[in-house]
Amino acid sequence: MVAEYVPVLILMGLVFAFTVAAVLVTFVFGPKKPTPEKLAPYECGIQEIEAPQQRFPVKYLVTGMLFIIFDVEAASLIPLSILMRQLKMTGFVELIVFAVVLTVPFVYVWRKGAFTWE
Repeated sequence: MVAEYVPVLILMGLVFAFTVAAVLVTFVFGPKKPTPEKLAPYECGIQEIEAPQQRFPVKYLVTGMLFIIFDVEAASLIPLSILMRQLKMTGFVELIVFAVVLTVPFVYVWRKGAFTWE
């Protein structure tokens, strides 16, 4: 049984080795000439005129994350609903657990006021 996983483990080892090698090669041989321009924050190519007076709202990020969460939910519910007759009660329980797991962050964000725009 373990022999079936040997190719997967070898591939994972190769991926890990390549990742470590790429980071080390970049760290060792990469250019190390920091200039003020390179160290300055970059924001869409626009020079910062003055520091912001207040923090920027991040509600658009929360909305984007919610979109991804519910997009994944929709993409997962379609195959589950197609196979519902074959999965019987086990599939129904999985569907309920999945819906509850994804409803909890929705309710949390709703209570935090992420859906109210000013």
